[in-house]
Amino acid sequence: MREITYRKVVAERFGGSDVLRTVQATLPVPPPGHARVRVLAAGIGFTDLMARSGDYLLQRRTPFTPGYELAGEVVDFTVDSRTPAWLRAGARVAAALTKMAAYSEFITLPLWQLVPLPEGLDPHLASAVPLDYLTAISLLDTHGRLRTGDTVLIQGASGGVGQAVGTLGRLRGLRMYGTASSSGSREALARHGVTFIDYRREDFEVVLREREPDGVQAVFDHIGGNNLSKGYRVLAPGGVLVSYAFSGRPGRMVGDTVRGAARVKFMNLQPHRRTALSMVPREIKADHAGYRTALGNLLDMAKRGAITPQIAATFPLAKAADVHAALERREITGKVVLTMS
Repeated sequence: MREITYRKVVAERFGGSDVLRTVQATLPVPPPGHARVRVLAAGIGFTDLMARSGDYLLQRRTPFTPGYELAGEVVDFTVDSRTPAWLRAGARVAAALTKMAAYSEFITLPLWQLVPLPEGLDPHLASAVPLDYLTAISLLDTHGRLRTGDTVLIQGASGGVGQAVGTLGRLRGLRMYGTASSSGSREALARHGVTFIDYRREDFEVVLREREPDGVQAVFDHIGGNNLSKGYRVLAPGGVLVSYAFSGRPGRMVGDTVRGAARVKFMNLQPHRRTALSMVPREIKADHAGYRTALGNLLDMAKRGAITPQIAATFPLAKAADVHAALERREITGKVVLTMS
């Protein structure tokens, strides 16, 4: 084994898309229980944009390399007692990271974090699965504990996580309502069995009180603020409000996130209903086996076409700053994947 020289994207400081730089680095020989992976594709999420601007609670230091999800090819590895039998040089893998680092041509990862790609699954498609769909699993199963026939409200149902929840919710036989702003979302959500609520023209609390007078079993919220109280009020007895993100004021996102999380925990002290916080990177770190099983199942579903992440565009690694800027200007809607040379 020898050192590998490669390129990666680095946020040198917090700020606009111009703080992203493509730099050259050296990857040393992997320590025991780790592999070096040639990254083939990395997914871009809005969490990456928040981290770059300094508004993400789990990324408080610079410099750093953005990105939580990737698909790649194993270059080499150093064995230990837990090395999986399937692992070999050249094996294609996917991974969800517990610490941002995916915008990179090569990366060193612990062996437990690698999940084999099903034969024939496009690595670009695979790189769009981990973050959104593992978040959906966290919402539906880990915290929601939902059963066939249960009714849920998905805030931001046309976003990446919202679409993942809708896709998996349909397969689980859930009854679903989803808030979105675009009239074109109605048809897209209907394909997953999600009833569209136009949040610009309708109050979801009023709509649900009329259509679901007994309440819903779960509300999945990524907004926070007054939506938390409204979502809590539409829950049925025993229902759960799960928060997986918070919208805050520019420059004050971290503080608003902390206050939102504290509010969710305080609400959980009230009787008859539950609240929960979904923080996927921490959940992955806490349950390695559960993570590998969940991501393995999702990749199998992607191979079969049971889930179909919608990739809006692909760009080379060197265009990461341009992609961030375009996403912030709303010139691109949907999942974007970075590709490596």
